[in-house]
Amino acid sequence: MFKRNSSFIIATGFGIAVALMLAITFIGTSRMYAIKGEMEAIVSQNSAQTEYVSTMRAVARERVVNLYAMTMLEDPFAKDEAFQRYQSLANDFIAARIRLEKMQLNQAERGALQDALRLVGMASEYQQQVAELVMENDTPAAHRILLQKVIPVQDKIFVQYSHLLDMQAQSTRRAMAAADEAFRFATLIMQLSGAGAVLVVLGFSAYVIRRTRRIEDALFQEKELAQVTLHSIGDAVITTDEKGQVDYLNAVAEIMTGWTLSEARGKALREVFHVVDEATREQITHLASHALPDGEVVGLKSQSLLLRRGDGKEFTVEDRLSPICNRDGDVIGSVVVFHDVSQARHMANQLSWQASHDALTGLLNRREFERLLQELVDNAVLDGKHHAVLFMDLDQFKVVNDTCGHMAGDELLRQLVAVFVARGRDSDVVARIGGDEFGMLLYGCPLEPALRLANEIREAVLGFRFMWQDKSFEVGISIGLVEITASSGNPATVMSNADAACYAAKEGGRNRVQVYLEDDIELARRHGEMQWISRISKAFEEDRFRLYYQEIAAVMPHQRDTQHFEVLLRMLDEEGKLVPPDAFIPAAERYNLMPTVDRWVIRTLFSSRSAEWRRLWEEYEDKEEPFPVLCAVNLSATSFNDDMFPAFLKEQFEYYRMPPQALCLEITETSAIANLNKASNFMRELSKLGCRFALDDFGSGMSSFAYLKDLPVHYLKIDGAFVRGMDKNPVNHAMVEAIAHIASVMGIETVAEFVEDRALIEKLAILGVDYAQGYGIHKPAPMEGIDYGQTRS
Repeated sequence: MFKRNSSFIIATGFGIAVALMLAITFIGTSRMYAIKGEMEAIVSQNSAQTEYVSTMRAVARERVVNLYAMTMLEDPFAKDEAFQRYQSLANDFIAARIRLEKMQLNQAERGALQDALRLVGMASEYQQQVAELVMENDTPAAHRILLQKVIPVQDKIFVQYSHLLDMQAQSTRRAMAAADEAFRFATLIMQLSGAGAVLVVLGFSAYVIRRTRRIEDALFQEKELAQVTLHSIGDAVITTDEKGQVDYLNAVAEIMTGWTLSEARGKALREVFHVVDEATREQITHLASHALPDGEVVGLKSQSLLLRRGDGKEFTVEDRLSPICNRDGDVIGSVVVFHDVSQARHMANQLSWQASHDALTGLLNRREFERLLQELVDNAVLDGKHHAVLFMDLDQFKVVNDTCGHMAGDELLRQLVAVFVARGRDSDVVARIGGDEFGMLLYGCPLEPALRLANEIREAVLGFRFMWQDKSFEVGISIGLVEITASSGNPATVMSNADAACYAAKEGGRNRVQVYLEDDIELARRHGEMQWISRISKAFEEDRFRLYYQEIAAVMPHQRDTQHFEVLLRMLDEEGKLVPPDAFIPAAERYNLMPTVDRWVIRTLFSSRSAEWRRLWEEYEDKEEPFPVLCAVNLSATSFNDDMFPAFLKEQFEYYRMPPQALCLEITETSAIANLNKASNFMRELSKLGCRFALDDFGSGMSSFAYLKDLPVHYLKIDGAFVRGMDKNPVNHAMVEAIAHIASVMGIETVAEFVEDRALIEKLAILGVDYAQGYGIHKPAPMEGIDYGQTRS
């Protein structure tokens, strides 16, 4: 039926086409006559162009002739009349030029016209000069410019005008010839087309009919191929008619819905595609296909389940319901494409869990803990409720790791999780926020019950015994407790307070609970030190550390030719004011930042002094005299115990080519005594390079001088507590005298610290002290201003 209809339509259409071809023949012939008329109009236009060019050429010639005549006239009135005539000719020229520029010119003609006008402009300047000279009665000069400049340029203008007239004449001839040729050719073609159109259309009609039949066969094959493709793809596909009734299911859709194609055809879409909300178990109703907005694609809400007919198996699915429209845009059906995302949803849930949980213990991780803490803080502000947070740090955990390895440590953490969870309430949240650090959020828990719960956890951990192979371990836990109220501040402040309380619990003897109270002086100090950590780090980033120096004056005459000073560290605060070291050094020592500080001091000192010290070294390298500069640098206990520090120092000596003889490292007496063997090895290794060593604050922890025999010490810096009051306190005087005497016997030089009065220098000399340092000698000054000549005593 379709084939017969299409053939009839095509035959009718080509009949109409034949009639149209005959009409085209007639119209085309008429059009040729119109073309001829148009060409005649072009010729007329070219004639007008020729007339304007001729006018411009005649005016240009007349202006030159008029100028020449002016040069020959002697009567002023005749000259003035000729000059007026000369100027009036310009108006005729301009009028002709304007009309010519408005006409249609081809590119060559317009180029020739522009060249002519350019020459006209040049000639006009010369002509104006001639006219002015004539009016000034300078006839010879005017005549000379006219002959040498105006007439040669005018000749070129006439050449351009002649060239333009030739092009216009040629254009007129070509237009007329083309019009005649086009007319004859079109007439012939249209006559032939009228005869051949019928034959061509009839033959083409037969071809199109045969081609249409082949297309119909191909469309049928495409339909069959589409059916096979829909059965083969991995997605499930259901199509419906305009009433929302199922028209087709592919194989995957049959498996997932439990309906066969024969059973589902004609059924409502919601009956076959039975989807419910995962949370409410209520059926999700798709829009009927006839109700879909044109071109709109509708998708299922997330967490949708497809219930299979028969066994009720559930699939987590995602789908798209798209309308099928005809050529007029009317909806004639819909297609539902859906697929099983159960596995992908499971993997997404796993990834979400891993992003918020600790892989080892299964507890929440620090990021999720801080997010929940933010909710508690917000709740306390909005609703006025009280909550609490515990910051828990295991005691003796490192012993298990060092003794049995990290596998044992991991197992200990996993077992302790059960202890935490068992003591907590159902609403409490436990998280692992560090290596052996845990946090616990206590919802709706004021301070007193929170303290009881924290002590229960502490006692449970204390009673816990960890068994690994044949070893048994006891562990403790230090807990910092912070109550969360409307005035607790942001989560960062709460965590900082909890950390400070936990650290105070550790310093207070471990295995205890420390409650954070705002008026607790010790916690306030700890909190202040923790704030210094970020300030120190930011100061490094913003280059706000500075080196100062303080002169060490020689007391004994034999030392007065040596420059001796100590390098001091200062920090600039955010407003550019100096911060003394006792404000930030304790925090840096407590939180292990001193290795960074010490290395920065060494690098900065070497980079700023390397050129001067190398120059001095070249002078003294072959002399028996000692190196004239001795720079003392304080070394923290952390760097002193760092096995990598000697290698770092050697690397800096080599990189900056610094003489080691200029460096004296100051180490506190207590640090050296704490690990005598390590101190001895450290000092001997660097002493071989030429470095010197001083024991700082000597006497504060003195119990015996015996260890000095094992240390290659060059200087003892007598604790300022003894020096400051030695002239009034006999005990202090005796201590300084004893240290100076024993050091002299051992060949060690002494430095008295905190010398605030120059009157003490004579008394120190009497006691045998070699050097003095303090505000009475020299106040610390920026390192950039050091002058080697002035700092020598």
